[in-house]
Parts: sequence; structure tokens; C-alpha cells
Amino acid sequence: MEKIINVGITGTGSLIGQGIIKSIKKSSIHARIRLVGFDYIPDTVGSYWCQENYVLPDIFKRNETVETWLERVIFHIRQNELQLLFIGIDFELPVFGQYKDYLEKSTSCFIVVSPPEVIRIANDKFLTAQFLREHNLPFPLSFTKEGYTAGSLSYPLVVKPRVGARSRGFNLVKSDEELKSALDSLEDPVIQECVGSMDTEYTCGVIFLEGKVQASIALLRTLKEGNTYTADYRKDTPKQIYTYLEQVATVLKPFGVVNFQLRLDKEGIPKIFEINPRHSGTSYMRALFGFNEVEYLICYLLKEPTPDLTNLKEGRAVRFYDELII
Repeated sequence: MEKIINVGITGTGSLIGQGIIKSIKKSSIHARIRLVGFDYIPDTVGSYWCQENYVLPDIFKRNETVETWLERVIFHIRQNELQLLFIGIDFELPVFGQYKDYLEKSTSCFIVVSPPEVIRIANDKFLTAQFLREHNLPFPLSFTKEGYTAGSLSYPLVVKPRVGARSRGFNLVKSDEELKSALDSLEDPVIQECVGSMDTEYTCGVIFLEGKVQASIALLRTLKEGNTYTADYRKDTPKQIYTYLEQVATVLKPFGVVNFQLRLDKEGIPKIFEINPRHSGTSYMRALFGFNEVEYLICYLLKEPTPDLTNLKEGRAVRFYDELII
């Protein structure tokens, strides 16, 4: 009988956490995996897909401390003999990144999270653009509110929060009046050139381990309410996208999987406008094409044969709502 693999997933109530769980269930090793879920509220859908599920202390509440949270996380990792822990909630990334070494030394469990500096750069859209510029890589021209002067960019342009996700606070502005209104509505905005169009927008997954890109995939996408609605995989995707992804990942040096969102400009040059230093809401969509990044990470980190991620099938993945009777 093959040995059981104990895997933890945080954010069983999030699209990301649920995508990680679904990717595992679709993998060739799913029968060997025992799933242990975590969240901050009970009765999430993902919790019912796990053999065990735990509610963690909310580190944003005044009466809770990071120390209490850490103790609980370590207790449950040891209790369940977890070998890997995947992170499925954005706000956990900085704290897991900060305590990754401590947690791994305390438990012998792989914490699948990028270094703090990667998270800092990726979480701030202005710092993302500055990082790309400093490494001589294509980037969208970007300004802070204080650094922008009239005429620095031509309309239309984009105004959005420096820190945020799923298009919350996103504004496409076409005049001085719209620009002023958008800036007044946001506390800490970034102003960027509007690169290309939705017809050339890609969501991309890159697996980066031991200093190099192990595999990558780029999906042409459409959005609905801030999340990817359809995602197309095509074998004739422009090669410059994959070259660019490898260049960026190599200097960024994430750990595990990183998600890049980019558009092609009118010259066909790819420009990243957002980095998510984690699995993304499209992780399971990628698995549907044969790019199961979660399975790959589990096998790679546990020194088992990794799945082939090169023989992918073309097509379109469509997101839809579903229900579950408990």
C-alpha cells in the first residue's frame, strides 16, 4: 500500500483554496492524499472536501496575536503530520512568508509560500512596475498620485489601488475630470498607461523552483466581476510571452507557483500589470488543460516523479456556479 500524503490548504472558503483542493482531487495521486483545511469561518464549501478542517484565530482581531495564530498553526500541522501546506488567502501571504523558516524548522512541513521581498513587490502594483523597469523588462508606465503630472500619459489610462485584487477600485479614465474623480475615490492609487486591450489579456502560471522555471502556461482570458470567466489555451500563443515570463520569474525568484497578469501592447510586447505570488483563481482551470501545478509541486517537493506538463490540450475553460448539499 502506497504511503498517504498529508496536505494542508488554507482558505477553504476562497476561490484560490478551493482551486488548490480541486486540482489535488483531479491529480493522479489524489487517492493517496489526505486533505486538511483551514479558514477563519466555519462551514466553507472547501471544508467539506477535506478530511479535517480547522478554524484559525483571526489575526486581525484585537484580542488575537500572531503568536497565538502561530501556535495554533504549528499544533495542527504536527497533529496531522502535514508534509505540505498551501496558502489560499492573500492576507496570509506576508505572515506565512515572514515565518516560513520558523514553521518549517518547527514542523518539517513545506510551507509553499514565496520570500517576504517577493510578496512585498508583488502586492504593490507600483513597486511591481518599478521592479520590472529596474531590471530592464517591459512594464506599464506607472506613477503615484504625487509623482504624476498632467500629460504624463495619454488617455485612456488606468487608476487603481496600489494594493488590491479582483479589479476592486479599478477605473478606466478618459478625461481630466474622470481622473480627478478616480484619484479622489482611492486612498493610495497608482496611475498607469492602459496597455493593449482585453483581447490581448493573459493570465499566466509559472512554477519556479531551485532557481529556475520548471514549467509555465499562458491563458488568454475574459473577466467577469473581477475574476477570470473564460480562459483559452492555445499552442500558438506568442512565444515572446513565455520568454518574458521566464525572464521576470528568474529575477523575481518566487517559491513554488506565481501568477502573472499581462497584456500585449500595440507592438505585441507583453507587459505585466499584476503579480500574484501564489496559486491563483485560475489554478484549477490550468489543471483542466493538463497543467496541474499543485500535483507537480507535491511530487517535486516530496521527491516523487513529477507529472508531464508539456502535453497540454487546447480549448476553453468556462467558470460557473455550482451547489453542494451537506
